Amino acid sequence: MKNQVLYFLLLLCGWSACTLPPSIQKAESIVVEIKKEFAPDKRVAIFDIELVNRIEGIRVKGTTNLTEAKTQLFDQLKEAGYKVIDSLETLPKKELGAKTYGVVNVSACNIRSKKGHSQELATQSILGTSLRVYEKKDSWFKVQTPDGYLGWLDEGGFTWMDEYAYQDWLSAPKVIYIADFGFSYQQPSLKATPVSDLTSGNILKSVGVEKDFIKVEYPDGRVGYVPDKQVVDYQTWLATRTPTADNIVATAKTFLGRPYLWGGTSGKGVDCSGYTKMVYYLNGVQLARDASQQVHTGVEIRTDTTLKNLKPGDLLFFGNPATPTKKERIRHVGIYLGNGEMIHSSGDAGVKIESLYRNAPNFAEERFKTFIRAKRMLISLGRNGVDLLKDLPQYNVALL
Repeated sequence: MKNQVLYFLLLLCGWSACTLPPSIQKAESIVVEIKKEFAPDKRVAIFDIELVNRIEGIRVKGTTNLTEAKTQLFDQLKEAGYKVIDSLETLPKKELGAKTYGVVNVSACNIRSKKGHSQELATQSILGTSLRVYEKKDSWFKVQTPDGYLGWLDEGGFTWMDEYAYQDWLSAPKVIYIADFGFSYQQPSLKATPVSDLTSGNILKSVGVEKDFIKVEYPDGRVGYVPDKQVVDYQTWLATRTPTADNIVATAKTFLGRPYLWGGTSGKGVDCSGYTKMVYYLNGVQLARDASQQVHTGVEIRTDTTLKNLKPGDLLFFGNPATPTKKERIRHVGIYLGNGEMIHSSGDAGVKIESLYRNAPNFAEERFKTFIRAKRMLISLGRNGVDLLKDLPQYNVALL
């Protein structure tokens, strides 16, 4: 009897061992490595993965907008001996149908870190900017800007399009607004009722000329009139951008006194990296969105307290240096003007000029103490993360 019981227990234990799900530790390590390779920065990539260990195999759940990363993940899991159950959704979500594009429809739209008007302002995009649309929840859309930044935008901030409408927008003749601020009007008169406000860099369809006004069309079909001296042909503007140090400095100074706005990237208000980004954009260059991203682009310039190796137009980065227990943290960025001075958007006073020389009357001691490094963008145009707008299909119809 005892032998029979022992046999039964051994049989039971053996059966259980055979049917227990395999360990997912190796699978989890594969996910970590794939994420490091394809999606190290969640601000610009979606790779939200959950593994569920089941008797029939590893169920992979979540969402991603990275098709290649999904393929690599599944291939490596199978190579490791796992049977994979695919529950991972590749964005855009199927419920969107063909409408997976958009174009910003207001002078500056507010893109938030989470859906809801009370949520953190993550970034902005200006009128005429292309967007990739990934999902819709209530009246909010998960979108991605041309620089790769992800966030949530309410339905009033852009026009939702299918690929046909989007290509039509890209290929249409357009103008770009070059004045600092202004309006479009319902009639070709400055006394007419405004259609909307406009800010530098806004892009609109060009549909005609009346008197001293250009007739323009918004992405949603609204029509307005803009004084002809405040706009130029967009393709001409794109082809004539010359991002030199002198032009970067001149553009930077036009923002003096503009208010600081966390998440701001337009003439209405800018944070530190939104400011550097906007200055370079108006000279035909796309930079990464945040200071902690911009610091990984361009070419590093060796410098010391004399700043002797720096040139106007260089970006200066500030923050906390790395320690044995903590990683470096970049918190701020500004544009070097020469002679020890920098121009930047600071939380206390908006865009202003300060010096990193101790004997200067506008010496910024806190910036001096937290200076980390300098990067030169103007010798990296078209590479090292410094993109020319003319090389990006979202901005250049010739690349379609």
